[in-house]
Amino acid sequence: MQNRLPAHPAADQGFTLLELLIVSLLISISLAMSVPSLRTSIVSDQLAAGSRKVISLITSSRSKAIRDHEAQLIFFDSSEQKIWYQKADKTDENAEETTANHHFVTLPSGIRIDEIKQANGGSEQDPMKDGLWVSKQGYMDKTIIRLTDNNNKSISLQISPFLLNIKTTDGSVNFD
Repeated sequence: MQNRLPAHPAADQGFTLLELLIVSLLISISLAMSVPSLRTSIVSDQLAAGSRKVISLITSSRSKAIRDHEAQLIFFDSSEQKIWYQKADKTDENAEETTANHHFVTLPSGIRIDEIKQANGGSEQDPMKDGLWVSKQGYMDKTIIRLTDNNNKSISLQISPFLLNIKTTDGSVNFD
Protein backbone atom coordinates (compact mmCIF):
# COMPACT_ATOMS: atom_id res chain seq x y z
CA MET A 1 0.00 0.00 0.00
CA GLN A 2 1.10 3.44 -0.80
CA ASN A 3 0.64 6.42 1.47
CA ARG A 4 -0.93 9.21 -0.45
CA LEU A 5 0.20 12.74 0.20
CA PRO A 6 -2.23 15.63 -0.19
CA ALA A 7 -2.04 17.38 -3.51
CA HIS A 8 -1.30 20.77 -1.90
CA PRO A 9 0.35 20.34 1.55
CA ALA A 10 0.56 24.10 2.14
CA ALA A 11 -3.22 24.44 1.79
CA ASP A 12 -3.81 22.32 4.93
CA GLN A 13 -1.52 24.37 7.17
CA GLY A 14 -1.89 27.82 8.72
CA PHE A 15 -4.72 30.34 8.92
CA THR A 16 -6.19 32.62 6.33
CA LEU A 17 -5.94 36.36 6.68
CA LEU A 18 -9.69 36.59 7.25
CA GLU A 19 -9.53 34.12 10.16
CA LEU A 20 -6.69 36.08 11.79
CA LEU A 21 -8.60 39.36 11.42
CA ILE A 22 -11.76 37.91 12.97
CA VAL A 23 -9.85 36.47 15.94
CA SER A 24 -7.98 39.77 16.42
CA LEU A 25 -11.28 41.67 16.35
CA LEU A 26 -12.85 39.35 18.96
CA ILE A 27 -9.82 39.68 21.25
CA SER A 28 -9.90 43.48 20.89
CA ILE A 29 -13.60 43.67 21.75
CA SER A 30 -13.27 41.43 24.82
CA LEU A 31 -10.22 43.37 26.02
CA ALA A 32 -12.02 46.71 25.58
CA MET A 33 -14.94 45.41 27.64
CA SER A 34 -12.77 44.01 30.44
CA VAL A 35 -10.40 46.98 31.03
CA PRO A 36 -12.87 49.04 33.13
CA SER A 37 -13.68 46.06 35.36
CA LEU A 38 -9.97 45.24 35.69
CA ARG A 39 -9.28 48.81 36.79
CA THR A 40 -12.07 48.60 39.37
CA SER A 41 -10.90 45.22 40.65
CA ILE A 42 -7.34 46.50 41.14
CA VAL A 43 -8.61 49.33 43.35
CA SER A 44 -10.99 47.08 45.29
CA ASP A 45 -8.24 44.47 45.61
CA GLN A 46 -6.17 47.03 47.54
CA LEU A 47 -9.13 47.64 49.82
CA ALA A 48 -9.68 43.90 50.24
CA ALA A 49 -5.96 43.39 50.92
CA GLY A 50 -6.08 46.08 53.61
CA SER A 51 -9.10 44.47 55.25
CA ARG A 52 -7.42 41.04 55.16
CA LYS A 53 -4.36 42.52 56.91
CA VAL A 54 -6.49 44.10 59.65
CA ILE A 55 -8.51 40.89 60.11
CA SER A 56 -5.32 38.84 60.30
CA LEU A 57 -3.80 41.10 62.94
CA ILE A 58 -6.96 41.13 65.08
CA THR A 59 -7.25 37.34 64.84
CA SER A 60 -3.58 36.97 65.79
CA SER A 61 -3.96 39.24 68.81
CA ARG A 62 -7.03 37.34 70.01
CA SER A 63 -5.24 34.01 69.56
CA LYS A 64 -2.18 35.29 71.42
CA ALA A 65 -4.35 36.56 74.27
CA ILE A 66 -5.99 33.14 74.61
CA ARG A 67 -2.71 31.23 74.27
CA ASP A 68 -0.69 33.37 76.72
CA HIS A 69 -3.62 34.24 79.07
CA GLU A 70 -2.64 37.92 78.82
CA ALA A 71 -4.83 40.82 77.70
CA GLN A 72 -3.69 42.55 74.51
CA LEU A 73 -4.15 46.04 73.08
CA ILE A 74 -4.41 46.70 69.35
CA PHE A 75 -3.01 50.09 68.31
CA PHE A 76 -3.46 52.13 65.12
CA ASP A 77 -1.00 54.71 63.83
CA SER A 78 -3.02 56.72 61.30
CA SER A 79 -0.08 58.87 60.20
CA GLU A 80 2.00 55.86 59.11
CA GLN A 81 -0.97 53.55 58.41
CA LYS A 82 0.41 50.87 60.74
CA ILE A 83 -1.35 48.51 63.10
CA TRP A 84 0.17 46.39 65.87
CA TYR A 85 -0.69 44.73 69.16
CA GLN A 86 1.09 44.35 72.47
CA LYS A 87 0.45 43.19 76.02
CA ALA A 88 -2.07 45.43 77.77
CA ASP A 89 0.02 45.85 80.92
CA LYS A 90 3.04 47.41 79.15
CA THR A 91 3.99 50.91 80.22
CA ASP A 92 5.03 53.73 77.88
CA GLU A 93 8.76 53.24 78.51
CA ASN A 94 8.50 49.57 77.48
CA ALA A 95 6.29 50.27 74.46
CA GLU A 96 9.19 50.70 72.03
CA GLU A 97 10.76 47.44 73.18
CA THR A 98 7.45 45.60 72.82
CA THR A 99 6.61 46.93 69.37
CA ALA A 100 10.07 45.93 68.19
CA ASN A 101 9.21 42.32 69.09
CA HIS A 102 5.99 42.36 67.04
CA HIS A 103 5.89 43.12 63.36
CA PHE A 104 3.76 45.99 62.19
CA VAL A 105 1.03 45.47 59.67
CA THR A 106 1.09 48.30 57.15
CA LEU A 107 -2.00 49.08 55.11
CA PRO A 108 -1.61 49.29 51.31
CA SER A 109 -1.06 52.77 49.90
CA GLY A 110 -4.27 54.72 49.43
CA ILE A 111 -6.11 52.75 52.14
CA ARG A 112 -6.87 54.36 55.49
CA ILE A 113 -8.81 53.56 58.64
CA ASP A 114 -11.61 56.12 58.65
CA GLU A 115 -13.52 55.15 61.74
CA ILE A 116 -13.51 52.78 64.69
CA LYS A 117 -16.74 52.50 66.69
CA GLN A 118 -17.25 50.42 69.79
CA ALA A 119 -20.72 49.47 71.02
CA ASN A 120 -19.93 49.77 74.73
CA GLY A 121 -16.90 52.06 74.65
CA GLY A 122 -17.26 55.11 76.82
CA SER A 123 -17.11 58.58 75.31
CA GLU A 124 -13.80 59.19 77.10
CA GLN A 125 -12.16 56.25 75.30
CA ASP A 126 -10.84 56.83 71.78
CA PRO A 127 -9.98 53.50 70.09
CA MET A 128 -7.72 55.27 67.57
CA LYS A 129 -5.63 56.70 70.43
CA ASP A 130 -6.13 54.27 73.30
CA GLY A 131 -6.29 51.05 71.27
CA LEU A 132 -8.74 48.16 71.23
CA TRP A 133 -8.71 45.92 74.28
CA VAL A 134 -8.64 42.13 73.91
CA SER A 135 -9.28 40.15 77.12
CA LYS A 136 -7.16 37.18 78.11
CA GLN A 137 -10.04 34.95 76.94
CA GLY A 138 -9.93 36.61 73.50
CA TYR A 139 -13.10 38.62 74.01
CA MET A 140 -13.46 42.10 72.52
CA ASP A 141 -16.11 44.76 72.65
CA LYS A 142 -18.45 44.78 69.66
CA THR A 143 -16.52 46.94 67.20
CA ILE A 144 -16.83 48.28 63.67
CA ILE A 145 -13.72 49.33 61.75
CA ARG A 146 -14.24 51.16 58.45
CA LEU A 147 -11.47 51.14 55.84
CA THR A 148 -11.67 53.60 52.93
CA ASP A 149 -9.64 54.04 49.76
CA ASN A 150 -8.81 57.21 47.80
CA ASN A 151 -12.03 56.85 45.75
CA ASN A 152 -14.13 56.88 48.96
CA LYS A 153 -15.06 53.23 48.51
CA SER A 154 -15.20 51.56 51.91
CA ILE A 155 -15.34 48.20 53.66
CA SER A 156 -16.61 47.77 57.23
CA LEU A 157 -15.26 45.06 59.50
CA GLN A 158 -17.70 43.94 62.21
CA ILE A 159 -15.99 42.31 65.18
CA SER A 160 -18.24 40.26 67.43
CA PRO A 161 -17.39 40.05 71.13
CA PHE A 162 -17.21 36.28 71.53
CA LEU A 163 -16.78 34.83 68.05
CA LEU A 164 -13.38 34.82 66.37
CA ASN A 165 -14.80 35.40 62.90
CA ILE A 166 -15.02 38.95 61.55
CA LYS A 167 -17.80 39.94 59.15
CA THR A 168 -16.96 42.23 56.21
CA THR A 169 -19.51 44.47 54.53
CA ASP A 170 -19.15 46.88 51.61
CA GLY A 171 -19.84 50.45 52.67
CA SER A 172 -20.59 51.87 56.07
CA VAL A 173 -22.62 50.00 58.71
CA ASN A 174 -23.95 50.74 62.19
CA PHE A 175 -24.63 48.55 65.19
CA ASP A 176 -27.84 46.52 65.10
